[in-house]
Amino acid sequence: MSNGLSESALRLLPAAEEQPLCASHARSINIDPCGNALFIDALILVEIPLPWPKPIFEHPLLEGFTSMGNTSLGSTRVLAAVPSGTQPGIRVIVYQRDEIGVQSWGFRPTDPAELARFANQIKTAHPEELDITLDKFHPPEIAVLICTQGSHDVCCGSAGTRFASELEDQAPGLAIFRVSHTGGHRFAPTALTIPDGRMWGYLDTKSMLSILELTGDVHGLSKYCRGWWGAPSGPGQVAERAVFERVGWDMDLTPRELRVDETASGWTVTLSVALEKWTVEIIQGREVPTISCRAEGGMPAKPAYEYIVSSINPPT
Repeated sequence: MSNGLSESALRLLPAAEEQPLCASHARSINIDPCGNALFIDALILVEIPLPWPKPIFEHPLLEGFTSMGNTSLGSTRVLAAVPSGTQPGIRVIVYQRDEIGVQSWGFRPTDPAELARFANQIKTAHPEELDITLDKFHPPEIAVLICTQGSHDVCCGSAGTRFASELEDQAPGLAIFRVSHTGGHRFAPTALTIPDGRMWGYLDTKSMLSILELTGDVHGLSKYCRGWWGAPSGPGQVAERAVFERVGWDMDLTPRELRVDETASGWTVTLSVALEKWTVEIIQGREVPTISCRAEGGMPAKPAYEYIVSSINPPT
């Protein structure tokens, strides 16, 4: 089953007798990870002990939650997280995208019923309006969210879990959350960094530490970037990354506004960074196969697309 793959994408499939991991195959054909990051206003993490079901929202503690939806916080993604606190009980952590960085808060529900009330009320009520007793705490301001959900994808379960353990060893004290599916498992190990809201793939501990320390060469590290959570659509995320390569780490400390307009040849992305306007032209690149993990010939496979920067015009 090729699900409508083009001839060029079919040629990128593994041999019929092969059963590769999806992440290994993506690396072998050098798929650009950028352009498939979450586009969200907020994240809600709910700490839930393992094992997790697939889909994760069949877990009784997530009654009333959905993976993605509109809440009083805006477009919101809900993730399960392996408990990391020292105190027993459930913890909920909220990261809401701000003009620069995030606003964050957390609380400990007294019981599953209070968690369910929160799931229902946050859809329309702002945090200060919630009619529940909140045992509040301040979550970490710097954090790494690593997808480790093996029940969703074996690459995240193996590569993600191994990567999380290695990073914990090399960065003691860093807040690391092992979370449920964030998309892009073919780029495992994947992560989302807080407070900048960037998503990353193909990671190793050396690259991750450079990203966290804001010391690495942006051009060299941009190949790991899946996109920024404030950029809509694949073309918008690829354009934002192109400007990020030129502005550098300071860009994540700067207010941004981004608009994507479709054109006859592709997309025009207008990005304002600290009131300076960049214009980036994007065209569609390769069609690549998204294979089924450990399946013969990678089948069934679905089409995905890369995006290419055709021109970039800096502020004048």
